[in-house]
Amino acid sequence: MTQVVATVPADQVLSLTSSVWRLSQQQDSGSLVGSAEIDRIIAGWPDAGHAAHLREFIRRIDALEPDVRREFTAAMDEVQIRSKLWLLGELAARRSLSGATLVVLGAWFGILPLLANWRLARPPARMTCIDISARACALGQEVVGPLYPNIDYRVADAMDLDYPSIVQQPSSVLVNTICEHLPDPLSWWARVAPGQFTVLQSNNYEACSDHVNCVQSLEQMKAQTPLSDVLFEGALPLGIMDRFMLIGVR
Repeated sequence: MTQVVATVPADQVLSLTSSVWRLSQQQDSGSLVGSAEIDRIIAGWPDAGHAAHLREFIRRIDALEPDVRREFTAAMDEVQIRSKLWLLGELAARRSLSGATLVVLGAWFGILPLLANWRLARPPARMTCIDISARACALGQEVVGPLYPNIDYRVADAMDLDYPSIVQQPSSVLVNTICEHLPDPLSWWARVAPGQFTVLQSNNYEACSDHVNCVQSLEQMKAQTPLSDVLFEGALPLGIMDRFMLIGVR
């Protein structure tokens, strides 16, 4: 395993995102800028340069209209963040990400790449956020994009992509955290080239109408996306659901 070098503890990241989510989701929420709770968390950040980025990130969220702010921060609830921190930790423990390219499917507003920049001392050189929603990509570009030049956005449907043309570099990592959204997982998996280093997440949360492909176990997930070399498999209990994850080679 690779030694994980992190700049910020995971619990500190979770503390910040939980505060931003909770304060933003309140109907009568005031300004996030100047919040004593958020200021206290950022003041304890280990790196002053990162702290400056965080304050600008908070300012950009604060500048959004209240409904749009709630829309953006919906991607920062505890279930979402814990799942992504788990992914980053297990991935970085098994593969050096410095100089790598991450292609993130269903990236929404780009929170996973954002967390990689916060969490890792040497984050990936490039992270491409792919989402079917042009609005999600535009909002991610507006809030996150200007802060981190290693993050870019592309509007596309994961089911239609030409993956060999997108993940051309040997260092590329294909990240799919929306396996439960794929209407035909076997057809999607057939588009991914053999030898591709891949991270996959799914869940058993059937209460969401967009979850058309939930799985109930890792075995069921592995049957849909069989890896030639499994480097990690596990489940993360999250109260309302279990998150399943596979890391390995197609």
